Amino acid sequence: VMGELVATIAHEVNQPLAAVVTNASFCLRRLAEATPDPDELRPAITEIVNDGTRASAIISRIRTLFMKGAPDRAELDVNDVIREVLQLLRNELTRNRVSLRIDLAPDLPRVHGDRVPLRQVALNLIMNSLDAMRTRTDRPRELLIQSAKHPDGVLIRVQDSGPGIDPGQADLIFEPFFTTKPEGIGMGLSISRSIVESHGGRLRAVTGCSGALFELTLPTQD
Repeated sequence: VMGELVATIAHEVNQPLAAVVTNASFCLRRLAEATPDPDELRPAITEIVNDGTRASAIISRIRTLFMKGAPDRAELDVNDVIREVLQLLRNELTRNRVSLRIDLAPDLPRVHGDRVPLRQVALNLIMNSLDAMRTRTDRPRELLIQSAKHPDGVLIRVQDSGPGIDPGQADLIFEPFFTTKPEGIGMGLSISRSIVESHGGRLRAVTGCSGALFELTLPTQD
């Protein structure tokens, strides 16, 4: 239990802290130049603030869980959550030369949820797609993010052009500590599924299609 707890916290906090270090290092390199450009530094500093705030929010939510506090849930537009995550990852998408296609349905019904953990789910799914495509050189790196109405509520789809998911591992990848990454800890998808299920939704991997495809459904607010 302690090992799973440590791995969970490490996974949740590592991504924003890594982004902080990357942007801070960029700023230091630019400041070492004879005439640093403030307009070039400003976006990186803004990213540092955003990622620091995100890390703080994650820690606060973990603390709330252990204090058995009431979930911080409200009516949410899932399209707004998706846009927030894509804004956070725009530099990652550019750095990895990923072509992004967004197809968000208008006038979606709202869901009743906690913005921070649901944002973490979307972040994890997209980062997994980027990791899967990182070494792909035989075809374009393409990422498709969709939202739509669904009989069970609202549907979110994340599909990449990576090597795809082994059908024999479609369920195993959601098990704690199971990973296909050389340096992975195998907690991201397990955590994501737990978060989605705590909202009354479902997260699954779809096999037999081009690349990896994950579908997430969330019930709408009554």
